[in-house]
Formats: sequence, structure tokens, C-alpha cells
Amino acid sequence: MKFNVAGSLRASRKQAFTLAELMITVSVIGVIALGGVYASSQVIARRDFANTAAAELVGWLEAISARSGSVGPCRVQFTTGNALEPGATFASLQTSDARCTPEPNLRLPSVYGNRVYDVAVTYTPVGTTSLAFTSRGGVVAGNVQATVKIAVSNQLPLRCVRISFGSISTGINNATGNVAQTCTVWERT
Repeated sequence: MKFNVAGSLRASRKQAFTLAELMITVSVIGVIALGGVYASSQVIARRDFANTAAAELVGWLEAISARSGSVGPCRVQFTTGNALEPGATFASLQTSDARCTPEPNLRLPSVYGNRVYDVAVTYTPVGTTSLAFTSRGGVVAGNVQATVKIAVSNQLPLRCVRISFGSISTGINNATGNVAQTCTVWERT
């Protein structure tokens, strides 16, 4: 049996990658990775904007709840709609008593890029259109419960704020950005 060194080298050269092939492969992998990073950053940005809107709503409602114990009923109305611009009022105090809160209107936080908010509110009992925090320790009057649902550009995630008798809870649904749905995980604030 004869061993052909030149033939062995020729066979291994045929199986190797060229520098151009390796550069193209690395470039394609880089483009795919960049696309994944961009998509992830968009989800993170929408999550941050939705979280900020929900946190500001919770803080505003807790301030009203705390003050209503000394000043009497403070009635809150929510604005709903799709494609609400940043800076639009999405909650307002219906009473003119400034003792309920120094800021009678709560506006949607600013966002960068071409993003808008989707806000929906469900009330229990059906037909209710606002809630009133009473002088009995800032609880919601009439066993009314409201769930405010917030999404950015109708995409993931959905954030919720539930206001019920004596409590405010926040929730999230990472499977949808549709404000017609509801949050699946809840925590008490």
C-alpha cells in the first residue's frame, strides 16, 4: 500500500472552509444576533413605558386615597382609548377640591419613538363610570372595583392596576398586549 502525501493534502484542502466562507458565515450570524438584540430592546422599552404608566397611576391613586380620609369623597374618572398620545390625560379628579390631590390630572408618561398607549378600564358593577375614595380611610365607595389596563402600541406586555375596596393591586400579562384581555399575575402594592 502506497501512501500519497500530496493526495492526502489535496483531499483535506477540499474539505476546509475558505476565509471568504468563514467571513460570510460570521457576518450572517452577526446580522441575526443584531436583529435579536434590537427586538429584545423594543420589548424592554415597551415594558418600561407600561410599567412607568402603571406605577405613576398607583402613586397618584394612593395619594388620593390617603387624603380622602380627611377631606371626604374624591371621585376619579379614567380616560380610555387606543392610540392615546404620550402626555394625554388618562385619569382625572372629578371633584374640584384640591385637597384630594395637588395634581387633578394624571398624564401618560413620555415615550421615545413612534409609540402610543392603549388604555382600557373595566368596572364592577357594569355601568359604573368612575370611583370615589371616601372619608372612611380612603376606601372605594359602593363596592366598586375598577381595573385599568395599559399597553404600549398594542404589544407585550399588558400592565394592570386594580382598585377595589381598600386596596390597589398591580398585575401583568406577558402573553398579550391586548387591553381587551386581563392580567394573569397580580401583586398587592
